[in-house]
Parts: sequence; C-alpha cells; structure tokens
Amino acid sequence: MSDDKKAEKAEKKPGGGGNKLMMIVIVLLILVLAAVGALAAYMFTSMSKAPAGAQAEQVKEKPKKKHEGPPIFEKMDTFVVNLAGNDGSLLQVDMQAELADEDAKKKFTDYGPKIRSAVILLLSSKSATEVSTAEGKVKLKAQVKQIINESMDSGDEPVVDSVLFTSFIIQKQ
Repeated sequence: MSDDKKAEKAEKKPGGGGNKLMMIVIVLLILVLAAVGALAAYMFTSMSKAPAGAQAEQVKEKPKKKHEGPPIFEKMDTFVVNLAGNDGSLLQVDMQAELADEDAKKKFTDYGPKIRSAVILLLSSKSATEVSTAEGKVKLKAQVKQIINESMDSGDEPVVDSVLFTSFIIQKQ
C-alpha cells in the first residue's frame, strides 16, 4: 500500500498546484482588462471634451469680420472671350465683385492683372451650351469667385464674398 499512497500524493500535487496557477492567471487577466477599460474610458472622455473646447477657442480666436454699412462692390473690366468648341461663339460679360472690406478692395485692385488672366482662362474654357442655362451661370459665378480668391492667395479668409453678372451676352456665329 505504500506504493498506492505515493501514487495518490503524486497525483494530488500537480492537480492542486495547477488550480492555484489557473486562479492567479485569471485574477491577473481580470486586473489587466479592468486597467485597460479604465484607461480607455479616461481617454474617451478627455478626447470628447478637448475638441469641443478647441472649437470654442477657434471661434473666439477668429471671429469673422463683418463689414457694416452698404456692401463694397468693385467693377471689373468687360470680358470678351471666344468660347470653347468649334461653333465660333463669343461671350461678353460684365462682372462686379462683392468684397469683404476696404482692405479687400485694395488687394483686389493690386491683383487686377492676375485676376483678369485667370478669369479669361476660365471663361474661354467654357462652351456656349454650358453657360447658356441658369444653372450654368450660377456654377460659373461660383467658379469665378473661387478663381479670384485663389489668384489673390486669400487662404482661409476669402477676399471676394460673391460675384455678380451685370451683363451676359453669348453671340453664336
């Protein structure tokens, strides 16, 4: 019987030690998961608060300048261009730019030749069918505004608020 008792003791030792090891691993795993969850919750709450505060600071830093009084308009010279296509159509258009303020008006006149060149290139790339509809004219106004602001390197604050057509004539040959 001494051999049987030794065999029982040998079987009990590894089984009991394995259970203790398993319990330690489970407890450590639970602690690690709890720590990761707490860290994630902390980062999530701090990230959701930071952008709201940052947005509020950005609004405070750069309030948009609002011009008081009547709008400031600057008349551009008349544009006469050949339209794209083989039909020999011409476009004659008079435009005025609505500007943000007096500083914008000075910048607009300083960049006059560069603006004129960019607008001529834009207008001459259009076909008569593109600019003959109301939708085409609205799209063209937005493109002219964008081209003017890009020509003046205006960045985030556009110098030109809008573009107005005061005369728009398409002559088909």
